Amino acid sequence: MLKALVPVDGSGNSLCAVRHVIKLVQDREPLEIHLLNVQPPLPGDVTSFVAKNNVRDFHLEEGEKALARACELLREAGIAFTKHVYVGHAAQVIAELARELNCDKVIMGTHGRGTITQLLMGSVSHEAIHQMDPEIPITLVKEGYSAAVGKHASSPAASEAAARR
Repeated sequence: MLKALVPVDGSGNSLCAVRHVIKLVQDREPLEIHLLNVQPPLPGDVTSFVAKNNVRDFHLEEGEKALARACELLREAGIAFTKHVYVGHAAQVIAELARELNCDKVIMGTHGRGTITQLLMGSVSHEAIHQMDPEIPITLVKEGYSAAVGKHASSPAASEAAARR
């Protein structure tokens, strides 16, 4: 069975990646699914005044919130998965965990912004590609991907695309 790491931030784009994974499994691609949420570290001035346990609990709670819909979609589809919540720089954590878990692939959503916008705003998917072990392929799933459109559509654009069919 292949291992797939699926980074999820709770956005519609990341849920499109989860729906793509569901389609792969339903199309008989056996996958061991690892959902990952990466929380950004809190600034040092905050963490110096807040107990470490409170900070840890905060990150865990926020991570669980971000993963909630992805977990729900996988449960509804009857697909087993493992959840991971980490704190750090998202692209770096994605690349490190993919190596650590010996993943065969990473499947993640992308906003599909152009090159200039990526340069100005940054892109986790773009950074992850550059930090990823070259032996681990990455599939980027853009919002509006047809397998992700349907009864679980998460955006107005996806809903309109489904209505046009």
